[in-house]
Amino acid sequence: MILDTSFLIDLFNGREGAFEKGIELSETKTVQRVPSPVVMELSYGAEFGDEDERRAVRNALRMYPVVEQNDTIAHRAGQLLARADQQADGESGIDKVDPMVAAVSDVYDEPVLTDNVEDFAALGVDIETY
Repeated sequence: MILDTSFLIDLFNGREGAFEKGIELSETKTVQRVPSPVVMELSYGAEFGDEDERRAVRNALRMYPVVEQNDTIAHRAGQLLARADQQADGESGIDKVDPMVAAVSDVYDEPVLTDNVEDFAALGVDIETY
């Protein structure tokens, strides 16, 4: 299962659906992976908080294996975004991080766990929500 930023933020904030999904993944021993761009987004957001928030993010991220970007994932991200932009007649409005997360999903053949269904659907990857 590829964890998107939206899921992790909701999980950290104690959103009920995210918390229940996290318990389900743990109980079923589902492998959960965090793409490195998600680490960047969470770290960026934490910098606007206090030291406790930054520490909480660092500690939480230690629980998950991080999938580093490589040339295969980067090429796939470009292809997925280009296809989404072409289908939208030029500009899908999808940010540059989501295709990198989607590419990890595609390469690992695992769904993205997200609350951002629209963008990941446009990128053509399998999605789970909560």
